[in-house]
Amino acid sequence: MFRTLKARWHAFLAVPRGQRFQAHHQRAHRGDTPGWVRVAVIVAALVLIVLGLAMIVLPGPGLLVMLAGAVLLAEESVLVARFMDRLDLVAMRVVAGWRARRREKHRD
Repeated sequence: MFRTLKARWHAFLAVPRGQRFQAHHQRAHRGDTPGWVRVAVIVAALVLIVLGLAMIVLPGPGLLVMLAGAVLLAEESVLVARFMDRLDLVAMRVVAGWRARRREKHRD
């Protein structure tokens, strides 16, 4: 099980940013997945997103749980996969800007 997860993680990271979630979506749809499995994944993703929203107000890792739900949903929806790719690029730009400001602050 862990070997499979590790292989999937490395396959995910091997794709350039901005294309990772769409590639993940395509890999998830290569085989003949039964319809009930796809429905179960969508339901699980929506439950995680709702739980994450609740955890923003309640104690718990709300954003992390919502992100997990969004990744599951991106596996089944190309629109969500495209959105997650864009979000990944924006997040990396924000992180790079934050790191640059932090480096400048520590130089002074």
